[in-house]
Amino acid sequence: MKLSPLVLLILLSTFSFSQKNKSSKMGQTTLDELRMTVYDKDSTATAVVLYEHANIYLDPEFDYKTRTDYYYRIKILDKAAFDFADVEINLYKEKKAIDVKAITYNLAENGGLSKTTINKDKIFKLKDSDNWSSTKFTMPNLKVGSVIEYSYSIISPYLGIDDWYFQSSIPKIKSELDAAILGNYKYNVRLVGYLKLDKDNPSIKKNCLYIEGVGEGACVIYSYGINDIPAFKEEDYMLSKKNYISRLSFDLETYTSTRGVVEEYTTTWKKADKQLKDIFLNNQTSKKSFFRKNIPENILNIEDQLTKAKEIYTFIKNHFTWNNKYWNSKDEKIKNAFDDKVGSAGEINLSLYNSLNAADIEANLVILSTRDNGVPTELFPVIFDFNYVIVQVVIDGNEYFLDATNKLLPFGQIPSRCINGKARLINYKEESNWIVLKPKIQTSKTINAILKLNDDGDFEGSLTIRKQGYEALNQRQQIKRLSENDYLESFENKYSDVEVDSYKAENVDKLEKPLTEVFDIKMISNDDLTNKIRINPFFFDRIKENPFKLKERNYPVDFAYARSNRFNLNLTFPENYIVTQIPESKAFALPENGGNFTIKSLKKDNSVIIYVRFNIKKEIFNPYDYEYLKIFFNKVIQSESSDIVLELKS
Repeated sequence: MKLSPLVLLILLSTFSFSQKNKSSKMGQTTLDELRMTVYDKDSTATAVVLYEHANIYLDPEFDYKTRTDYYYRIKILDKAAFDFADVEINLYKEKKAIDVKAITYNLAENGGLSKTTINKDKIFKLKDSDNWSSTKFTMPNLKVGSVIEYSYSIISPYLGIDDWYFQSSIPKIKSELDAAILGNYKYNVRLVGYLKLDKDNPSIKKNCLYIEGVGEGACVIYSYGINDIPAFKEEDYMLSKKNYISRLSFDLETYTSTRGVVEEYTTTWKKADKQLKDIFLNNQTSKKSFFRKNIPENILNIEDQLTKAKEIYTFIKNHFTWNNKYWNSKDEKIKNAFDDKVGSAGEINLSLYNSLNAADIEANLVILSTRDNGVPTELFPVIFDFNYVIVQVVIDGNEYFLDATNKLLPFGQIPSRCINGKARLINYKEESNWIVLKPKIQTSKTINAILKLNDDGDFEGSLTIRKQGYEALNQRQQIKRLSENDYLESFENKYSDVEVDSYKAENVDKLEKPLTEVFDIKMISNDDLTNKIRINPFFFDRIKENPFKLKERNYPVDFAYARSNRFNLNLTFPENYIVTQIPESKAFALPENGGNFTIKSLKKDNSVIIYVRFNIKKEIFNPYDYEYLKIFFNKVIQSESSDIVLELKS
């Protein structure tokens, strides 16, 4: 039976009203919450979310646009958490915030509950840019011990649903999300992070509405929640917290219009490849004729393919200045960028790709997500997971990965920001496939110090530092950025007791060779020579603090790349002293060949020779390895705290 428009409106309104009733109401704060002085599950917490909730549904009052009602109630335990009283609602294009309400609760003098409601004139709506606006307010009458409670709704004309973050920088007692999604919207719902749902109640509501021309439709009703959520604590050597922080992600798969037309958003990789070419790469992959005209002819005439590829790479690298942008979406214009000599990473590397094709060198594009952007899902294609593109070159069966954004990157080395798990190799003749990006050049640092203790109690001698891989890249960038005087001043600031008498650097511009720096130095001692002298010999790059401090870490430790450090020291003393103590020789290692540390000390006449080897051999350590890493670094710190003891001969 076909329903009249009036009946249809009633059905839709009834459905929407029913879902709207699930939205949390203001005024839930209790006296027990106000009397709370510490959160018993995390005594270090400066604040705790008592309850938060989001409810998603279609609102007939706004032409059946998507409405999300948000509710938050937060206990303030310390002044350090006062920032949580500054609320900012960011709105993309046509989204708008309505029904903003905010109340601060405090204990009254009589032991009861007092509340301060925000005035409407203290809620500010700002236009931040062409695409973004914001609504901002600050909770009134804030004190340590306050409970802040606020709610608002966002009206959106867009099909996408924002991620719901269960976890944040402070703990939460309860976090919930409800959503009613019409059957013509199909989403892939993913739970990201290590926490498990306490509430997971999806259901189907049949005949929840009638769509004219299509018929009766069903709705998917989602209801999710997690209780007693710990704060997410960031630490060194991690990828973007987006990879680990517990959240729900809604990836729109398909939308079926009232006419029955299905529009695919999450599709097969074969179809996604075309979208990547059209959207991500803005059809900038077929410009080789332009670059054939602009590459110097002497480069194009080189017969050896590897030599020619290196020359093209150098030409593009030196032609462009990177504007520090990754990808300009639909605005990539490589011809304009080439003429301007300035471009995004996408424009520069697409120019490199076209140039290599113009020189008849086999090249493919590789799209990826940078380390600060999150790991792309492999379950299904989500093209907007990616934000960066590099180039793969295949010569004589050997693969080289190239990024021309940095003039100091050698051929075959990509920036460390690109090492983020798997990337997608785009081959327009075949279907794309996943690949793992790993550094082609080993990262290492070797420090050789030959020092002599003089009669004034100071050390004099030479220091040679040899670096390759990312260590060399980082150092070359610093050398190029500063004048020599400023560079040496920076070095002396890092090692406060060191004065540099002379300095020279080798292979600064020979990028495929190790960078070598040679210093003639004097190390000033604050102590005069006495009958007994205690010296810590680990003068350079000693590890003084353990980077791993958490009681428990539920996400991997990601070093990005393996690394090898060596320290060799030859220390000579005046002949009227004898060495009575040297650091203990020892060796220890991480499980599964993850890394090792070796220290070897020996006395020879009036000198001490020390060798240190410190290697991290694995790029990624799983959470169950975390305790081993903590112990390993503590033992390194302890080993490098050992002293040499000299005593005056009697």
